[in-house]
Amino acid sequence: MSQRSFGPDKNGGVAAISAVGAALACIAAAIAVDLGALALHARKVQGAADLGALAAAGRLDRAQTAAAATIALNLASVRAVDTETGRYRPDPARTPDQRFEPGGADVDAARVTVTAKAPVYFSRWLLGRDEVLVTRTATASAPQTPKAMISLGSRLARLDGGIANQILTGLLGSQVSLSVMDYRALADLKINLLQFSDALATKANVTVGDYDRLLATDVDAGEALGVVQALAGGRDGGALGRLSSAATGMDLKVDRLIGAEVDARQGLREGLNADVSAIDLVMAITEIAGVDRQIDLKLGAQAGIADLKATLAIGERPNTSPWIAVTARGEPVLRTAQARLYLRAKTAQSLSGLAQVNLPILVELAPAEARLEQLSCGPARSVRVAARPGVARAMIGAVDETKLANFKAPVEPSKATLASVLGLVTVKARADVEVADPGSQAISFGADDIETRRIKTVKSRSLATGLITSLLQRLELDVAGLPLGGVASALGQLLSPLGPVLDSAINPVLDVLGLKLGEADVAVLGLSCPTTGRAPPRLVG
Repeated sequence: MSQRSFGPDKNGGVAAISAVGAALACIAAAIAVDLGALALHARKVQGAADLGALAAAGRLDRAQTAAAATIALNLASVRAVDTETGRYRPDPARTPDQRFEPGGADVDAARVTVTAKAPVYFSRWLLGRDEVLVTRTATASAPQTPKAMISLGSRLARLDGGIANQILTGLLGSQVSLSVMDYRALADLKINLLQFSDALATKANVTVGDYDRLLATDVDAGEALGVVQALAGGRDGGALGRLSSAATGMDLKVDRLIGAEVDARQGLREGLNADVSAIDLVMAITEIAGVDRQIDLKLGAQAGIADLKATLAIGERPNTSPWIAVTARGEPVLRTAQARLYLRAKTAQSLSGLAQVNLPILVELAPAEARLEQLSCGPARSVRVAARPGVARAMIGAVDETKLANFKAPVEPSKATLASVLGLVTVKARADVEVADPGSQAISFGADDIETRRIKTVKSRSLATGLITSLLQRLELDVAGLPLGGVASALGQLLSPLGPVLDSAINPVLDVLGLKLGEADVAVLGLSCPTTGRAPPRLVG
């Protein structure tokens, strides 16, 4: 048959294509089977590497031997096991492969690389060999650094129910009406921070134990209080449910609640295994979530004072400053929130029997601070904390109340008019007093102090009397108008007894926030000391 007559003949084309397609399908199926087998084997190699890394981290003095023995028991056809020891730095700024630093004397981690033979079944004719090598790496760490958990600003044993309700209402933007019994129940209720953080992670869809991600997460404050409510198990008398509803929709940054230095995050689980008072945790959550709020308070009549009103402005805690810190070296530094309290007091008695005195006082509180200075896991367990009270400043003068919550700008009071007698005599005044310590004071906590969560107070060395009392003692008067004899002397006699009264009136307001004039309260909530010198090894990224 000629070529011309053969060309147009298409008989048998489908059969030829089918034969080629079937052959390709068989090759593809063979490759798929081998790829599946290879993936399964790679998982076995990774699992063996994980187990080897854990074994090596548990026996860092003989890491290679421990890793090789463990891998041999869990994986066949092992070609090589390479083990390195070094330091693990759980720094989120580093990529996972950069966090392990090989070498050094003070090692706390091991990196194991396993190479094993993986069988090839059908693809051997394509590859020209009947096996391939699979290599997998795992890193595990057994930190040996003990950690302490410290808190700054907790003065809630003297809670005033009425003032606490007013402050919580202002922070949450919703009416809060809890009884003194409710607050007492919350103060007596203990919440385990480890259980709280793990339950919060579940609520936030974060893997339990992934503390880097948890600390970088924002959660709903209402949900966070709901977690506290669940852990309370009904022992709160229903108070937490009401607070949770009021806080719904407010944003809570978890790292402002719980802070950890880079090296401490790896052992955060052990460090957080401590109990705190539920009311401390509630106030910390609401304060952090309700920052930059301005709250009007009615403090009522006091001895010698017919009426006392206050405006409280609460600023945000300084950056990187949480409520509690799990730390091994002193970072992060704990700082309280800054606050401004503007008082308007009207005296019960009249000046020279002619006019009541209106006394405007602005109190500014800069953050107090505390940091870990030293800890010991020896026979006498102890922690030393360096703490400094925040700068406290009090001024007599009139201010624009709408600007109190703007902490980015200073508030400078103008000279205040205290009294105007029949329009004939005007009494103006000003005063300014500041309390500041140049350095920190060391506070030591023994084993009993840590066990009982004892609060210790650092007091400013420069504040001999109450701040308001000191302020009134420095009053500078300006009397204008008709010369009425003895006005200045009469005003001094009228105001002098009010200093201690005003000091005691504002203390409960600051107590609710864990603040105090010229003082800082510190507690060590826990000291994590691994019994074998190291925490149990764990896989790390």
